[in-house]
Amino acid sequence: MSTKYINIEQVGQVSFTINKRSRRIRLKVKSDGEIVVSMPPSVLYRDAIRFAESKTNWILKHQSKTRADLTLFAPESCFKTRFHKLAITKGNTDKVYNRVGNGIIQIFIPENVNHQQPKVQEFIKKTLIEVMRREAKIYLPERLKELADKHNFNYQNVTIKNASTRWGSCSSANNINLNLHLMRVPEHLTDYVLLHELAHTVVKNHGEKFWLLLEQCYPNARKADKEMNNYRTQTF
Repeated sequence: MSTKYINIEQVGQVSFTINKRSRRIRLKVKSDGEIVVSMPPSVLYRDAIRFAESKTNWILKHQSKTRADLTLFAPESCFKTRFHKLAITKGNTDKVYNRVGNGIIQIFIPENVNHQQPKVQEFIKKTLIEVMRREAKIYLPERLKELADKHNFNYQNVTIKNASTRWGSCSSANNINLNLHLMRVPEHLTDYVLLHELAHTVVKNHGEKFWLLLEQCYPNARKADKEMNNYRTQTF
C-alpha cells in the first residue's frame, strides 16, 4: 500500500491510500479525527479527491461528533501520563493554578468556580500538554536510540510534536517525528510506534516488506497496530 497526504478545503489533511484489495473508494473518519480514503489501484488520485470533496458535509458532521467526545476534566477524573498522575482539588484559593512534582500534576480550583468553564478546562489541558512535552523530550529520544541500537536501525534527528492526527512519522531523510501524546499510551504501544517509524528508515511504504521487517523487531505488530485504534492522538 502507498499513501499520499493532501489538504482539502474545509476539512484539512486527508490521507489517500492505494489498497490492492479495495474494489471501490472508501472514506472513513477515524476516532482521532483523521480522514482516510482507501482506493483501488485503478482509481486516479484526482477522482478520489473529487469523491472526498463531495463528502465534505459528511466529514464535517463526523469530525464534529469526534470533538464532542473530547475529555472533560473533573475532580474525579483519572488521567495518567508515563510519569505523572492528575489530581484536581477544589478549595480555599482565589485563582486556578497548578503544582507539578513527585509524580503528581496538581490542579487547584476555587471552591466557587465551576471546573467545566472553558477557561478552567483550557488551563488543565495546557498544563497536561506541557508536562507530557517535558516527559517526551526526556524519554522518547532515549528510548528511540535504545531500540535503534538493539535492532540496527539508523536515523538522523528526532523531533517531539503535539501532532493532531499522527503518532509518528519518518521523512525521506530519516528524520523522525514523535507525538508527545505517546506519553499517555501503554509502554508496549509506545515501543510499537517507535519501531514502526524506525522500520520506515528502511522501507518507506506499508507494503509486505515493511510489515515483515517490523514483525522481526516487534512480533504481533499488526495486532498492536489495531490496538492503537483504541487511542486517539487528540482527546482534549
